Amino acid sequence: MGKDEKEDTGFGFKDKAKALETIRLLEEHDPNYRRLTVRGLLGRAKRVLSMTKAEDKIKNIKEAMEVFENWLADLDKNKEKKTEKKEKEDKKAKEVKKKEKDSDTSSESDVEMEDKSKEKKEPPSDSVPGLGFKDKAAAENAIQALEGRDPDYQKLAVKGLIGRAKRVLTCTRDESKLSNIKEAISRFDQFLDDFDTMHLSKQNNPYISLGIVRTALNMAADDVTDQQKAFIEAYQSVNGEYKRLRTVPEKEDGKTWDIVRNAALKDLKEKHAEAKLFNDKDEPTKEHLEMLLWAYSPEAARVKKYVPETKEEKPERERERSDRKRRSSGGDESPSKKKKE
Repeated sequence: MGKDEKEDTGFGFKDKAKALETIRLLEEHDPNYRRLTVRGLLGRAKRVLSMTKAEDKIKNIKEAMEVFENWLADLDKNKEKKTEKKEKEDKKAKEVKKKEKDSDTSSESDVEMEDKSKEKKEPPSDSVPGLGFKDKAAAENAIQALEGRDPDYQKLAVKGLIGRAKRVLTCTRDESKLSNIKEAISRFDQFLDDFDTMHLSKQNNPYISLGIVRTALNMAADDVTDQQKAFIEAYQSVNGEYKRLRTVPEKEDGKTWDIVRNAALKDLKEKHAEAKLFNDKDEPTKEHLEMLLWAYSPEAARVKKYVPETKEEKPERERERSDRKRRSSGGDESPSKKKKE
């Protein structure tokens, strides 16, 4: 089987010519596949060297290895050059930006420095960390880490892991690794079968916009729990990008907010299964507001139609800065307009 695979791919390391041919054949593949394949060939070549006594074969394999090692070194150099080029471009862009800002007043500069420090802060990731597929145990851990999260995301994440695992299989020759990864894939396939059998997609709780949640908060007045307030603060901290709640933990027990939200909504959906959602004025009822405060509604389309969004109020200093910029650019009244009056 191994021999047929080599003949099919044309990849090899028996001598320098074969290595050069391999590099040429790899040009039609994506960069990541090329790198993984060359590293895999180097590993196999080293193992063959340790079992080979013939001097001519050892010499030929070493020459092939040198081709692969030089190719990897060039790849790293190009990567470094691209990084350096990007750093220079970023530096130049910053210098241009700084020059443009030099004309602002000192008070405006202070505000901009605050804004800049906020921009540097990276937003939370929208992907659950630590998901793997190296063996069945890693697959079990991944499935456990996804438990309680949005069903649609669970399915998407598992399908993504299967896709990545299958790509790794194509460039792995180690039999034990192949067996372990195949077991992981089998566990993921079982998860997807169970997912469809239990119709878990129906349990998904689509998010409504942050603007509507703010409106619901105002409408609920004092009927808001501390946990709901904390959730809304977390939702605002990620600017309404609900996917990022997957990595933002609740302070109470350390679970991320997507899991906490789904658990709370499961109880509320059972509790208010027969409840009226809107009153005669097309306003959300008290029971409906409880769910809206968790950024969910069983009738999202109707909510969007009848419940207005509340925009976040800008801090006072930011409003002052906007006013100054508008005045300096003649945004209030143009000279020609004043002349006419």
